[in-house]
Order: sequence, then C-alpha cells, then structure tokens
Amino acid sequence: MSTARKIAATATATLTFAGLGFGVASAAPADEKAASATTSVGPGTTITVKHPDGSRWRCTVAFAATTPSNQPVALTAGHCAIPGSKVYVDGRLIGETDQTSSRDGGRFSADWATIALNDRAEPVAASDKVSPESVGKARVGDEVCLQGSTSGWQCGEVTGILGDWIYSDLEHAPGDSGGPLIRTSDNAAVGIHSGWRFDEDYAESYSLPAALTKAGGYLLTTVDGPAPLPEESSLFGS
Repeated sequence: MSTARKIAATATATLTFAGLGFGVASAAPADEKAASATTSVGPGTTITVKHPDGSRWRCTVAFAATTPSNQPVALTAGHCAIPGSKVYVDGRLIGETDQTSSRDGGRFSADWATIALNDRAEPVAASDKVSPESVGKARVGDEVCLQGSTSGWQCGEVTGILGDWIYSDLEHAPGDSGGPLIRTSDNAAVGIHSGWRFDEDYAESYSLPAALTKAGGYLLTTVDGPAPLPEESSLFGS
C-alpha cells in the first residue's frame, strides 16, 4: 500500500503516546544552578521538560528562532512543551513554554511549541550536525536527516505529505520528539519531528514553515541571520 493510502486509512486512528514519541521520564532536574555561564540551546539540544503535573519528559530542540519583537525562542514538538511547562538543559532552567499546539485536536492537528528562553540560555543557530541555511518546503523524494536526543543522527527520504505533515522512512525512539528535520540538498530546515506510527511504519514531522506562521511570524535563526519563510503561496510541494 502506498504511503498516501496508508495515511488516509489511518486518518481516524487514535494517536498513542508511543506514536507521539514522549521521551522516557528523566531524572528530576536539579534546582536552577547559580553558575553565571550560559547554556547553549539550538538544533538537536536535549531538553528535560517539567509539566505542570510534575512529570518530566526528555525531548529535543528543533531550531532556534526569534519573535517579531526579536526575543529568542527555541522550537520543539507541542506534545513535549505543553502549556505551563518549564524547560531544563543539564539541570539548568533555560526557559518556559511560550506558545504550543499539542495535537489535542486529533490525528492531524498541529504539533509545535516555542520555548521563551531566559538570560541563562544562549540560542545557537547551528550544531555539529545541523546548520540550517533557510526555511524550506518539503517534497516527496527529498533526502532529509534528523537529530534526536536518543537516536542521534539519521537520514532517510520523505515518502508523503498531507496538509502540514511530512512523512518519512526515518526511525524514532523516545526522546527524539521535537528534533530538527533538515533537507540535505540545500540545508533547508523543513520540519519538527513529532513521532512514529508504529502501526504503519513511518515517521511524522510537522512543517516548520507552518509552525513559524502559526506562531505569529517567528523567524528561523541561521548563522547568517533570520531566515524568511518560502515565498511560494503553498508551503509544500506535490
């Protein structure tokens, strides 16, 4: 069965926690450290997210970005950084949920979040593996790579696109949620990793252009400065 038919066939399926890709519960983050040094936050950074109910989850940062008022934020999956969450890196509080859309609306609802970074966080545009040069629209057949806090660096191919969702043959492990999806041909940032459909054997990522637009015109941070959204009226190829 083709990827497109598989996607359509599961349109009413219930999205399980496993599919969402919640990280395994991490050890409780230490109290905020008093050290004056800042903590780098950027593509592929491992984060521990403390939810309002006290539960803690390990996820991954997708990219750094800025608000229209030039305030720094980090992007991750919405089901990681639900409203009221505090976010830690190596035990240091680096920010709190800014905006989030956590798939509460069903199978194809959005899955993105922005983390408002505090003065102990230093947003970085690039990491050892991920250095986005632009915001891109994903197309079937694109070669893409993902950096996850559990699986590390892996590459695969876009196998389908439906609405704001990108489907690929990448694998997934708990903790990878929120990781950056980048196209290898031009280093364009295309998505935020969400999870893996265990029943259908494909990975899901949410469109980065859609997330930035829904956030209110946030701009991806690159080593050359803020990157505009794709100029095409459609954010996706066929």
